[in-house]
Amino acid sequence: MPTVRRRLARLAATVVAGVALVAASTAHAAPLVLRFGTPFIAGSNLHKAMEKMAEVLAQESKGEIKLQIYTDSQIGDILQLITGMQLGTVDLAYLGVGNAGQIKACAPLNIAYTPYLFRDKRAAEVVFNGPIFQQLYDDCAKGAGVRIFQVGGDRSPRALVTTKGPIRKPEDLAGMRMRIPPIPIFRETFEKVGVKVVPLGLNEVYMALSRGQVDGQDNGFDLTLTFRFHEVSKYWSATDHVYDVAAFYMSERRWKTLTPEQQAMFKRAAVAGGQVATKLGEEFDAKGLEELKKAGVQYVVPDRAAFQAAWGDVWKSYEGKVWPDGLVQKIRDAQK
Repeated sequence: MPTVRRRLARLAATVVAGVALVAASTAHAAPLVLRFGTPFIAGSNLHKAMEKMAEVLAQESKGEIKLQIYTDSQIGDILQLITGMQLGTVDLAYLGVGNAGQIKACAPLNIAYTPYLFRDKRAAEVVFNGPIFQQLYDDCAKGAGVRIFQVGGDRSPRALVTTKGPIRKPEDLAGMRMRIPPIPIFRETFEKVGVKVVPLGLNEVYMALSRGQVDGQDNGFDLTLTFRFHEVSKYWSATDHVYDVAAFYMSERRWKTLTPEQQAMFKRAAVAGGQVATKLGEEFDAKGLEELKKAGVQYVVPDRAAFQAAWGDVWKSYEGKVWPDGLVQKIRDAQK
């Protein structure tokens, strides 16, 4: 009997030691470190949104989830970041909602850049986070392996910022070379008014403008001023043709490894980050005109009705082919 007791005692001690070892290894498990990239410039309101998201995640996960942030296209431009998420070499990205529209499986997201689709920035953010777009995000995740899990961070309305001008009506753009995002509906929009489209990465635009390789680009205050494009393009036409909102993307492969609690944590952190981007962006927009004046940029409000008429039917060639019939009207109805 003493022998049996000794064996049982040794077994119990072994079990206790094993449990302690597992507990210790769990307590000291390495944190989950994720690569988070963007083409947006360091120090911008959009970069600060990413920092806020990382801060909230670190707090809520008690240090178990950490984000490594890469700005200025350090780990890729828009398409390279999307491809990286598909391959699993990039975990997250902060981009525009419609940027994934470059990929066939996500092509319906081209609708985000339909000219004059949204009433204003607020309406855009509400619709982008609503059920209409959630279905598009789910389809994109299934078909391309890239998920938009939260939209947040109002962007400045898009404008025409050119080296020639001022641009007051669509006809003024005829024959101009414009840097336009490599997204199908953007290309068709500008080609419709006679623009020669030149696709370039954001980090290539300043040099192209300064050398006369392009005559302009179509970002708003947030990107134009942070990338300093206004230093080499002195005409600003406030067309407000697209209201964009930044979006938080994740590799679907990575998303599926997260628990429901972790997924909810990422969404909360993204909401907090988006709120920072929106607040700082509004402050930025309020100072934008003053910055343009200091730089000697001529600011005009063009004939927006003429632009709406010129671009009013661009979406029709996509309806029922790239995205479902009636989707444009559903989005417009959702803003009433």
